[in-house]
Amino acid sequence: MLEQLQRCIMFSEVSLFIIINVMMVAATDENEYRLTKYLLSNYDKSVRPARHSSEPVNVTFGLALTQIIDVDERNQILTTNCWLNQIWMDYGLNWNHTDFGGIKVVRIPADKVWRPDIILYNNADSQYNNAILSTNVIVASDGNITWLSSAIFRSSCKINVAWFPFDEQNCSMKFASWSYDGYRVNVMIQTREGDLSNYVENGEWDLITMLVERNEVFYSCCQEPYPDVTFHIVLRRRPLFYVFNLILPCMLITGIALLSFYMPSDSGEKVTLGITTLLSMTVFLMVIGESMPPTSDTVPLIGLYYAVVMTLVSLATAMSVVTLNIHHRGIHGSEVPPAVKKLVFGVLAKILFIRVEYSDTFDTTSSVFHRVPNTKIMPERDYCENGGISPKLHCSNNCITNLHRAIKNPIENFEIQFLKVLEKVHQTIEKNELRTAEQDRRDKIKLEWQQVALIIDRFLLWVFIISTLGTTFGILSMSPHARLY
Repeated sequence: MLEQLQRCIMFSEVSLFIIINVMMVAATDENEYRLTKYLLSNYDKSVRPARHSSEPVNVTFGLALTQIIDVDERNQILTTNCWLNQIWMDYGLNWNHTDFGGIKVVRIPADKVWRPDIILYNNADSQYNNAILSTNVIVASDGNITWLSSAIFRSSCKINVAWFPFDEQNCSMKFASWSYDGYRVNVMIQTREGDLSNYVENGEWDLITMLVERNEVFYSCCQEPYPDVTFHIVLRRRPLFYVFNLILPCMLITGIALLSFYMPSDSGEKVTLGITTLLSMTVFLMVIGESMPPTSDTVPLIGLYYAVVMTLVSLATAMSVVTLNIHHRGIHGSEVPPAVKKLVFGVLAKILFIRVEYSDTFDTTSSVFHRVPNTKIMPERDYCENGGISPKLHCSNNCITNLHRAIKNPIENFEIQFLKVLEKVHQTIEKNELRTAEQDRRDKIKLEWQQVALIIDRFLLWVFIISTLGTTFGILSMSPHARLY
């Protein structure tokens, strides 16, 4: 019996607690319902809620940036996700909280009360009316109204691509009343800096600062001032993506193009390699141009870099044509000028540590080239004194004529015929010697021109390597923000 009695008592207590809570909720709902009816029964949301018509309504405007959604460089549009905080005093919405069950705060749909028509002046969204989420306003018993709303804004932003991809952008968001001047609605700032406590980092941009300032602007239409609250959002680009996808490939392609100076001239691919690298750089330059705004104000830093590198590659290709011409110049048999020999073999070869054996005066007029084919090997007088027979079996044409007259027997005629044959053999040997000497001379000249082309190739290779490295680091370090990376 005792246990049943305890259970009954416990059940009664629980039931009583539930009944009391239900009655309190019902009373609260009834009080809130009565309060809402009381506030909105004679309320006109089109009337500015000022104490006196000559007094302005002070609106405190604040913005909390939660996310940088996108920065469209080509269309120059900044897309952000923001939380808005607007606070003002509405003297038509106050009550004595003791008359309504102690309710000090009530929430009313925003479209049922007066709201300042504060809009984004530099709006770039055609669907701006749908950008701000319609929420309730928080009304306090003293008439203080707080309107917290969320919005996705698309604002115009002047993109400065001068230092792309090591650039900083300063985008502004200007908020002000559209129809009320400063004497009717006075817009004030909530804090000197924007609220970043709930900011979510962006993968492409770093948020540096968000400063707030209040301005009073006089427009040509009106004499009254129009105050505005402007938020300056400073963003710094993260360049790692562009370095690995645009700058590094360009450097590698440039290095491959410079290897044309190291490629043998006989391969026939030096100019082809340079033209191929130029085409590949053009493709990368088109990719950059598609992401940049079509403006003629400034040239992007990366565009300047590509232009300089393409100029260097073009010059390298042109110099490859020159060295190819030098390489094959020896075919025509023209000698290397002595001044060129001294400069290339005596100076450049030593600088580049290339060993080349050469003489300042290459003797291409040796005695072989001055032999006369009909030179008499033995004077005619000596032949006649020896009975018409030369000890070395050499004889001139005049001696042969005299032999015809002097010798009559068959043996002597045979010797004469034999001497004629020897004379022809002698002339043939001399012609072969001349031909061989001429070929040796041409081969030596050709080799010298090839050595000149080789040394110039090596010299130009180092010149363009130094120029490419210098321009690369020089141009990319021009940005005032490059040292921060």
